[in-house]
Amino acid sequence: MSRLGRKTLTLIRRLTAWSLLALLTASILDPESWPAGLAGLADFQFGQLAASLFSGGPPAKAAVLAVMALTVALAGRWFCGWVCPLGAAMDLLCFVRDRIKPLKRGPRPARRRLLAVPTLLWLLFWLGLTAPWALLEPYSLTTSIKRASPDVLCGPTALILAAVLAAALRWGRAFCNCLCPTGLVLKLLARASVFGLRLEADKCLRCGACSRACQAGCLDVERLSLDRGRCLVCLECLPACPNGSLKWGAGPERALPGRRGFLRLASLGALAGGAALTSPEARAKLLPAPPEGLILPPGAGSIARLNARCTLCHTCVRACPNGALVPASGWGTLMWRKPTLDPYQGFCQYDCVICTRICPAGALQALTPEAKRLAQLGVAQLERRRCLVVRNGTSCGACAELCPTAAVTMAPGPSGRDEPTLRPDACIGCGACQKACPVRPVSAILVKGLAVQRTAKPPAAVERPGRIGPEQAGFEDFPF
Repeated sequence: MSRLGRKTLTLIRRLTAWSLLALLTASILDPESWPAGLAGLADFQFGQLAASLFSGGPPAKAAVLAVMALTVALAGRWFCGWVCPLGAAMDLLCFVRDRIKPLKRGPRPARRRLLAVPTLLWLLFWLGLTAPWALLEPYSLTTSIKRASPDVLCGPTALILAAVLAAALRWGRAFCNCLCPTGLVLKLLARASVFGLRLEADKCLRCGACSRACQAGCLDVERLSLDRGRCLVCLECLPACPNGSLKWGAGPERALPGRRGFLRLASLGALAGGAALTSPEARAKLLPAPPEGLILPPGAGSIARLNARCTLCHTCVRACPNGALVPASGWGTLMWRKPTLDPYQGFCQYDCVICTRICPAGALQALTPEAKRLAQLGVAQLERRRCLVVRNGTSCGACAELCPTAAVTMAPGPSGRDEPTLRPDACIGCGACQKACPVRPVSAILVKGLAVQRTAKPPAAVERPGRIGPEQAGFEDFPF
């Protein structure tokens, strides 16, 4: 391949990675206008798919993961160089920095001791402590930086992301080979890849141009070696080489593991397989019971299931058209920043199933609209003394007007006026009544989430004269 061809291939790689990064950034900043950025990229994130398998995800995601793992074993860590959003951001920063003031780079040691960090993160994830894993997993770290409500940056995530990007300006893509949980798995798969970059010793001038261009520090021209396990397939070294001594293909750089290495990989594979077959709910029993009362997203199933499977990517939070899903806070360490429903921000729309179909890790089971209408997320509870009808003697009924299942109706009460009456078995816990209630700061009707979601009874055909539905949404129509 000519030098022009090598430059063209590198340019294609850059444009592909940066275009995907731009699409993801647009979907983070404006999810309503860019839903494809959330759905498309989330379904092909290796770390999210691996986490889905680790936590007993659906077979379809396991199949996609198997195909991606096979291609990595054949062609190296293409995901890191071409698809990873955090890697693309680091590449872009290094590209701009090198145009301003090139940094002297060279081969770096493998730093195998640091691999204990991502190994520990995977162990904690298996146990159900997903927050530490999510703070260093590329997709979760990148996408959870911006809260959906309130519209501000998340402090811990922003600091970690800023530190990773700042370190990239000095050490390139060292994070990918030392601390990244996804990078650890890909490194093990790519170590013995069939195809990849190879260094032809008879043509090498030992000028060091390729080492200076390599962001991963995997090229050592003094020893004429290339570590395919650390190579990110960014292809930056190809146009940098003046003599064309770097080529793509199968060659002597393929580092087949010895007997110890084979036994090590077999042991890791057996442990990963056993972990994937272990029930997340059974593993949850090893940890303290999470708090009760918070409202889980539809499809979560239970607190234990969500806690074991959620990767904190917040794809569902940004995809929610009503802004009802928010990162949890104040519910303990186990549920830190897990998606929950906050009726004060918005209610769960009756026919909406977007969040259940967009979750990349399978933490939210896909629901049909029919099943979603009967999914009981919680049960409404009335604090009668705070109700405007009882407290002020004012006619109201906002909660009953917006209830989609007739679980809240108005009936004559002790006050002599029509008061809210609850039917818990028909309540789906959508939060429409709590959102509509004019009493603040604490509504008179509150939804208490269920630790294990149930199926509600079908809505009753209750006649409500003069009902004002959500489609009319004019709160000024109510007499308060």
